[in-house]
Amino acid sequence: MAQGVIARLVPIDALSLGVVRCVVHGTFLISVLVTSFSALGQLPVTILSPTGVMKLIPWTFYDHLLTPAGMFTLKCVMVLSLALSTAGCLTSLLTKTSLLLVLFYQGLVRSFGHFNHDEMLGVYYLIILAFTPCGDGFSVDSWWHSRGKYKQGFAYGYPILLMRLLMAWVYFSSALIKLRVAGLGYFSVDNLPALAIYHSLDDLHDTHFRLAFWLPEVRAYLPFLVALVLLWEFLFPLAVFWKRARWWILGIGVVFHLSTLFLMNIFFPNQLAMYLVFVDWSRVAKRLSERLKLRGARFAWLRKMA
Repeated sequence: MAQGVIARLVPIDALSLGVVRCVVHGTFLISVLVTSFSALGQLPVTILSPTGVMKLIPWTFYDHLLTPAGMFTLKCVMVLSLALSTAGCLTSLLTKTSLLLVLFYQGLVRSFGHFNHDEMLGVYYLIILAFTPCGDGFSVDSWWHSRGKYKQGFAYGYPILLMRLLMAWVYFSSALIKLRVAGLGYFSVDNLPALAIYHSLDDLHDTHFRLAFWLPEVRAYLPFLVALVLLWEFLFPLAVFWKRARWWILGIGVVFHLSTLFLMNIFFPNQLAMYLVFVDWSRVAKRLSERLKLRGARFAWLRKMA
């Protein structure tokens, strides 16, 4: 019964969960590749303020790690682990290894005072994938051991449903917190312009757009825009349960995050990448197979998985 309910909400095949693994781990892989670890290695260890379990690590370890060579080594290890887990090689082991490395790295940068929640949803996804059979499809392991045999079941569906619910809670709780902290003052005509200009004046962002300075000219209309965004956040859980509303809600999410980039210089590329968890990848593979009319042994693996 539970499998039937989940099958109505999410795909329950190994291929879909495998693609999700590839997307999540691949997102972190790209993030690590484009990040300068050597810059962190040039910071003095004396300004490090370990948080949480990071305090349990001996200072001698940080002394050796926080050097250009030490941070380069950490980057190489993370790239190797994430690349293999993205490809689905030794998936059961390397998804856990990648999780631990990403957790350590996120704790390290936050020990320097870094604050950002763009990656946190992806971290929760890593935790889910590390303890589910995400290597049974769309992976080197599946091609090597089962030769692409089609698998489906509850074990492949509930992780995807859980990830979708987590994303819905992120947006829904965001709306709740805004109302709890700011109350009706959140809809003030000056709230959005002041916040956008504040973020546009500092030097803590990678971009320096100045569209925020145009907002005071249209301040009378902004409370309506803020109310619509808040409504969208409250309604985001519908994307989990109502397929017809799903792409509208996700589309608005893309527009919302792009607007925060140009108006506030705040962008959540990792979270946007996590939107791909809502795609029915088995259906995509089937349609691709039918459209291309794949024939021959060269593409036999794709037809079997679709």
